[in-house]
Amino acid sequence: MPRRIYFLTTEIDPFAQTYQLAQFSNRIPAIFNEKKQDIRIITPRYGFISERRYVIREVIRLREIKVDYKGEELIGAAKSAFVPSTKVQVYFLDYQPYFGSTNKALYTVPAGRYNQRNPEKFFFFGKSAIENLTYLYWQPEYLFCNDWTSAIAMILLKTVYKDEEFFAGMRTVLNLINPEEMGTVEEKHFLMAGLDPAITKGYENNLLGLAVKYADEVTAISFPDSDVLEKIKQNQKLTEALDREQKKVQHFSLAEDSEIGWRALGTKFEEFFNIEV
Repeated sequence: MPRRIYFLTTEIDPFAQTYQLAQFSNRIPAIFNEKKQDIRIITPRYGFISERRYVIREVIRLREIKVDYKGEELIGAAKSAFVPSTKVQVYFLDYQPYFGSTNKALYTVPAGRYNQRNPEKFFFFGKSAIENLTYLYWQPEYLFCNDWTSAIAMILLKTVYKDEEFFAGMRTVLNLINPEEMGTVEEKHFLMAGLDPAITKGYENNLLGLAVKYADEVTAISFPDSDVLEKIKQNQKLTEALDREQKKVQHFSLAEDSEIGWRALGTKFEEFFNIEV
């Protein structure tokens, strides 16, 4: 039986890209799809992504996704397309107040500083991604969350949604490529997403630390020009959380940015998911 993997990312080449996450989000799902695995991606539909160019289509049952956020009911939507030159399905989470900007920097304002609305925006993305599953009537085995921008989803799955039968048995993977929070996450942002303060105790301003607590697995990927293990060591709050929760990081590396290199990395992840290679 194929693995069912829900792949949350805020970047995919060629739709949106600022760092290696975009390449990873393109190449690994494509390799899994070739092996007949049921991997589906969800990402924000930023204002600069052309629906016409990438043939992004409306999905009737995903036209109105209701999300309880900031104490009110917000209405998002998800549209569908394929990663170019592949059969990998991508759902684009469409909510213009958060993602309608044409700023391709994604996480920074024109002056170069991190956008202070980042936590609010991407927490909404993470919660909407979970709600989207109920509209799809699709139950993945794994919630695969890349970096801090989708980490809130696994926290919510294991807390706010833990008693809902639909989500029972789903496993969470926190995948680190850039172990940095691109903006200041505060307790108020957790409250926006509906988390009880008791859940965030000890991690009120430490999103990745809290994600480590609720991750079934933690993975990390180094690229030829980027040693993720060194970056993790430099993140004191993250290393303290790993020690506190007694979680080990399963480290993978892309030896070279080539077809051979990506195929080798794909094989390592197939082994991680116990897929016959």
